[in-house]
Amino acid sequence: MTAALLVGTLVLPSLGGALQRLISHCMTLVDREPFAFGVFGVGCLAAAGGGAALLLGRLGLGRVARTFGGRVLRLGLHLWPVVLLTLIYPNASLRMADHDVGNIPLTTFLLAVALTVPWVGQAVCMPLYRVVGSAASAGDLEEARRRFGAAWPTTFLQAAPLLVTSCVPLALIMRWPADALASYLLLVALDITFAQTLVLANLSGSRLNWALAWTGYALPVMLFPTFWFLPPLLGLLTQIVPLAKYLTANLHWMSVKETVVDFSRGFLLGAVLWADKLFYFYSADGDFPVGLVFFALLPAVLAYNYYFICLAPGFDASVARLRTAMQDETMDSLRRASTALAETVAQSVRRTAFLGALFACITSATLAGASPDRGLLIAAITMSSWLLLMITVLSYKLDYIGEKLCGQVVGAFYVALCAIAFAGFPTESGTYLVILATTSAALGVVFVVFRRAWRTPEYNLFWRHALAW
Repeated sequence: MTAALLVGTLVLPSLGGALQRLISHCMTLVDREPFAFGVFGVGCLAAAGGGAALLLGRLGLGRVARTFGGRVLRLGLHLWPVVLLTLIYPNASLRMADHDVGNIPLTTFLLAVALTVPWVGQAVCMPLYRVVGSAASAGDLEEARRRFGAAWPTTFLQAAPLLVTSCVPLALIMRWPADALASYLLLVALDITFAQTLVLANLSGSRLNWALAWTGYALPVMLFPTFWFLPPLLGLLTQIVPLAKYLTANLHWMSVKETVVDFSRGFLLGAVLWADKLFYFYSADGDFPVGLVFFALLPAVLAYNYYFICLAPGFDASVARLRTAMQDETMDSLRRASTALAETVAQSVRRTAFLGALFACITSATLAGASPDRGLLIAAITMSSWLLLMITVLSYKLDYIGEKLCGQVVGAFYVALCAIAFAGFPTESGTYLVILATTSAALGVVFVVFRRAWRTPEYNLFWRHALAW
């Protein structure tokens, strides 16, 4: 099914004209009777949800229904920023149209920041995940907050050279003036600081705190879109107030070696999803099809979040079960726990691949219907995003089991590939076709390493380290 959906992702954009006529016909029907279609849609969703709950209850699976509902709620809260900003930004961008920052259009300025922060932010947040992670996973939130308060200010200061470096392409390639570069650096720093404060919400699983932070971020975008510095400040306020007493703790300075290693890992792992978007922006001199790239990336974002919210808890439980079997149970129990963990990992990858392919197929068909003249570019970007999603998920699994080098090598390779592809090919479609072909081969290599590493999880997770010691 996943393979069929991926074929559809590539083929459907070539039918752009037919899809455009179908979508136009559907929109005409909705325009005629919008209220009736709205009621019908809500009724169908309610009937489907009620029917599913009733069926699960009749089958004695009420607990499954509650678990499923809880996961859907957590996923919805985690995707809250995507939903909120998607709804708010189109109107806000219209109000930004006549404003600039240092003679750079405000929308271009904000786009440069938005493409930089997810990549650089993953690098800057990596040390905090390492410092806080063990306490948060043990359920000691007080200790996690204390560690965060001690490490957060120093980690940000150590990341300052990386933030300054992010200005270099804008200065050399796009030749932004000094005041625009200074404003860019300020906003990147504010957004990175806000992203760092979300580490605790991620590790503790506090989806309400996560949603509150992003609501604070989004409100200024809706109310005062031209005040570009307000969103991260208000988002920070929602997080700093509860953490205020922990920020007075003794500061903890990590060694330069530890910090550089963490920054490098985060930078290379984050490159797989974000490098091509930033290189595309630079090569197009800011003339970037925001809507097309955003919606082509959206299936990967949705599947990525689904993996971490709905599938990762089952993986963590399987690892804990294996750990218990190693400590207290027989070899037969250990073998069963190891097999169950390997199957859980494989199943999580399969489900993520299927869901990402389903979303990619739907998205490519919809985008092709809206822009039939860009069918090839749509197919290439959407399919590339699926490949990059799977490389990212497999790299995280390899990183978890101790095979850290593979994901970082792939990240470095992808940065080099993007630099060469965007410099050497005159068309966006040609560039993304090269990226598509190359990342297909890279995914094959990563998958082989992944299968080998997770074939014997009890050895690679525990015994290998004991033998090395």
